[in-house]
Amino acid sequence: MINYGEEIGEVLITPLSRLLGEIGRSVAETQRALDRNSIKTQIEIDEEKALSEYDIQATWYHIPEVDLELKMSLTVKLEEERDSKNRIRGYRPVLNASPLNASYNSLYSYDVQGSSCIKAKIVSIPASSKVREG
Repeated sequence: MINYGEEIGEVLITPLSRLLGEIGRSVAETQRALDRNSIKTQIEIDEEKALSEYDIQATWYHIPEVDLELKMSLTVKLEEERDSKNRIRGYRPVLNASPLNASYNSLYSYDVQGSSCIKAKIVSIPASSKVREG
């Protein structure tokens, strides 16, 4: 018999590094979409005779930084580390995070007052000179 509560729990609980990585990728994808839109708009302006005569430039949008504040339940899970002969060498701690939402709260009868607050900032910076040269 399938236990949907366990399946929901596995989906909600994820390593914190994966969660923050997904947030970073989402911000980058959003910035790319904004850039593509500006390029498309500029091409349309340049190709339309009436508009191209007025030196109109497309507006560019930039996400200079993103502040995050996440209310999470944090747990540490030990994952086995194995050698080339598949013997257990030790255990590596992995910090797992679970978002505090109605599903999680009711599934685990979790007290929100025991939650952790994770604050992070994603900031755009100029590309290094090596990236610009190559």
